[in-house]
Amino acid sequence: DGALAINADARVLGATVGGGSKLTYDLADGDYAYLVPSKGRVSVNGVEAIARDGLALRGEGAVMIEALEDSEVVIVVSR
Repeated sequence: DGALAINADARVLGATVGGGSKLTYDLADGDYAYLVPSKGRVSVNGVEAIARDGLALRGEGAVMIEALEDSEVVIVVSR
């Protein structure tokens, strides 16, 4: 309720991750993800990214994020 509708088989997620914390988002078979840190510095599946970098993931079982400093990320998951 009250969420912005998108006309695609996709999900938009956001997270605030404290420095040194880790989180994982499992991807279903056939899913791909696009992730942008809006603040901070993160490692995503072993690849480092800073604010406004964009990372595309395809053929991965999960999105594994480690915050190298306090960070905010936006993830779009689609089929």
